[in-house]
Amino acid sequence: MTPSDRRLLSLVLLSFAVLDHFGNLSSVALACVVLSLGLCIHSFSPRSFGPPLPRVLGIGLLLALGAVTILYDNKLPRPVFVGTFALLAAAILLHSLVKATVAKVLAFAMASASVAIGVAANLTWGFANIDVFQFQQTSSQALLHGQNPYSPIVPSPEIVAPGVPAWLQLHFPYGPILPVLEAPFRLLGDIRVLHVVAAVITAVAVLLLARRAGTLDRSACVVMAFPLTAGMVLFSWVDVITMAGLAVWIVTFRTHPRIATFALVLTLAAKPTTLIAMVPIFFWSIRARRQVIIAGVIAALFVLPFAAITGFSQFYYNVVGVQLAVLPRLDSLTVNSYLNAFNLPILPFAVSAAIVLATTVLVLRRRPNSYGDLLTGTAVIATASFLVAKWAYFNYYYISAVLLMLAIAGNNLAVDVPEMIQPPAILLKGVDWWRATAERLRGSRRVPGTVASVPREEERAA
Repeated sequence: MTPSDRRLLSLVLLSFAVLDHFGNLSSVALACVVLSLGLCIHSFSPRSFGPPLPRVLGIGLLLALGAVTILYDNKLPRPVFVGTFALLAAAILLHSLVKATVAKVLAFAMASASVAIGVAANLTWGFANIDVFQFQQTSSQALLHGQNPYSPIVPSPEIVAPGVPAWLQLHFPYGPILPVLEAPFRLLGDIRVLHVVAAVITAVAVLLLARRAGTLDRSACVVMAFPLTAGMVLFSWVDVITMAGLAVWIVTFRTHPRIATFALVLTLAAKPTTLIAMVPIFFWSIRARRQVIIAGVIAALFVLPFAAITGFSQFYYNVVGVQLAVLPRLDSLTVNSYLNAFNLPILPFAVSAAIVLATTVLVLRRRPNSYGDLLTGTAVIATASFLVAKWAYFNYYYISAVLLMLAIAGNNLAVDVPEMIQPPAILLKGVDWWRATAERLRGSRRVPGTVASVPREEERAA
């Protein structure tokens, strides 16, 4: 299997894990996430382990990826996904086996129709029984009415004491760019139209990267078969928007820096979770570091008025502090949930942090030679972080899945010219200082009269 084959198999396993219990814990789902992570790490090796997959098996993996959508029928009220998969399978086979351009366009139309049918059959316009949707729908409506979207506007049932439920008014927990972007779609009645647009943007970004890397045939089928889009749209999870911005940035940061920086501003001003997906590219790319700093300043300036109106401490608590204060959710797809299911103590924060740090060091030790290496490493860090997090549901692992899809598309394409791929200068100076200090310490420990202190023959002759 080539690295691309292993990444595709990793994506199949991760998608199955997410849809097995819709992002909630099950032993099978957790095992699949761990296997997916192992394949990601294994695909760092540039060598093929055995011959590349035969074309028939490659198409079989793509069909398996699309078949994961059938699991939606276990969760959603209208079970239409067996039928939509039949349409999707026909699209994948048509695109894989027929080279004519008309056939490939028709295949995309069929795949798009399969997703649209699944979403339309299960969407109630203007309503979704999930707090994430209510947060976005209500905050964008407040903004349209000239109100502060961070005022307590979303009623939610909470347990205020043992056995004492109550309805509390909650604050909007995401960045202010979201109600601004969603306000026009709120006028249409449902902010999820923006989520559909974001999903399309992500798909286009993947295809553009694949075209540059020469992997368009496989990547087009991966985009068509990608099974998590319907769930992200129906449940209006914010990560579909942030990952669209991140995908555009990753694809354009070298060739179109202004577009890339604008996309990154939208990402940074929406949800902090996406920061985990920026670590390797920020560490290695000089160009990316510049854009992150510029985008961070612009995003901070955009956020500032909302924070000032709300109150800085309250705004911080709404967006960041509440995430830190909430206790672990032990029904999510994490190691802690699994430990709790067997009445074992959950991981201390220090242990979780050490695992994430060790994973990050493992990934950053290797200089990425291609988009495939860079984005696979990013997926490794993200997946490992989610496994030991306080909680991680469907939308969290969507981040890893999109990174894998981009890694498959980028494959062996060089990230940038070699002189632009190097760690931060301050880190290089720190390493040089550490080595020099270690060398001095070793020299100071030498005992006079030992071999190390005896002059060489050449020195005595001189």
